[in-house]
Amino acid sequence: MATLLTMGTVQAQSRMDNNMVGKMTKVDFERKNKEGAATVSAIMPDSKKLSAADAAMMKEVAMGGMMQLETSKVAVQKSTDPAVREFAQGEVDEQMGLSDKLKAIASAKGITLPATPDAETQQMVAKMQGMSGAELDRHYVKEHGVKGHEKLDKVMSKVKMKGTDDNLTAVAKAAHPLVKTHLKVAREMEAKMKVQ
Repeated sequence: MATLLTMGTVQAQSRMDNNMVGKMTKVDFERKNKEGAATVSAIMPDSKKLSAADAAMMKEVAMGGMMQLETSKVAVQKSTDPAVREFAQGEVDEQMGLSDKLKAIASAKGITLPATPDAETQQMVAKMQGMSGAELDRHYVKEHGVKGHEKLDKVMSKVKMKGTDDNLTAVAKAAHPLVKTHLKVAREMEAKMKVQ
């Protein structure tokens, strides 16, 4: 009888874990992602010229987003952990929406953003392509879930403090809460992986 109760508890915990991303339910995680996407999408590009500093920050946001997008695509394809896949898919969706908005703003302002991943991103993607299983999951969560979002958090804070263009600062204000949510969730996932 005790064995049946224990097995039932383990199965219930497993079902619960499969419905969680970090300490958030999948439903709450998806809702946060949709809210963030809607806020970014609502920004209306204007044609005011960017200062050199603002243009550099916009490129920094775009390149950081592209790195997160490309590494997250690999995690969606190769991860063996449902929570990691869910997190990575949320990241893909977030970064695709952000990228589309940045391109629209850049086009309206007459600037060109990088269209392809830089060498560092390409190396990261190649490294992840050579991984599988728990090794890939841990690497993705630590390097791209946590460290990648720590970097994006700093970039968004910098844009909000130093940016002078209304569109650029609106993007940072709209995207920053979701970056912070993803960072929190990634840290929770990393902590859970360390105790397994």
